[in-house]
Amino acid sequence: MWLYPPEKVALEGGYAYLRTEIEKMGSWSVVEKKAALLMALAILLWLTDFIHHISASVIGMGVGLFALLPRVGILDIEEMRRLNYLPVFFVAAAVSMGTVLEATKGLEVLTDSMFAWMQPYMTNIFTTTIVLYWTAFVYHFLLASEISMLGTSIPLLMEFAKSHDMHPLLLGMIWTFSAGGKLFAYQSGVLIVGYSHGYFAARDLVRMGACLTVVEFLALLLLVPFYWPLIGLK
Repeated sequence: MWLYPPEKVALEGGYAYLRTEIEKMGSWSVVEKKAALLMALAILLWLTDFIHHISASVIGMGVGLFALLPRVGILDIEEMRRLNYLPVFFVAAAVSMGTVLEATKGLEVLTDSMFAWMQPYMTNIFTTTIVLYWTAFVYHFLLASEISMLGTSIPLLMEFAKSHDMHPLLLGMIWTFSAGGKLFAYQSGVLIVGYSHGYFAARDLVRMGACLTVVEFLALLLLVPFYWPLIGLK
């Protein structure tokens, strides 16, 4: 039995507001159709990189430059001038940190020390989950972007799992989930963009990120030993 009429259960005006905004937008313009077609082409090229072997970054830069061509008419110089490039450079610098550490052998020293510290404590599923999650959480501070963090550490983690007769997928899943815990904007390109536009303050991110990190850890502490074995992750 409804305590309120069904139409009052949903957010009042929510559906109507969306419909009104869509109607205001009208039909697709020529520029929007060109942009959608160009984005679809980029996605297709990214999905078929095993055929043409073109780097994802080259495809992205090529699509962006193609959109600037005069006869294409998707972007113009004024729009590019109004773009905030600082988040782009910041993300590029954060991702480059992993490459620099790898080239200078600093990453090898860091990961060797990290795995050597973890090994004595990984005696059962509970301690393994705790140690892996919080070690990856701290490791994320050093490698900044989650892209560079996962890209440089996952292969080494897989080797560690195989050499110690552990389930590689189990360890990899825990390690990947731990990358979701973030306290600072530099740890994610998405957060950098949101922070640069002033949608939240640094203290808001620290407070909310800390809460979500603990909640995710508690959820994993229940899922890993009780639910994951039911789907074959032991």
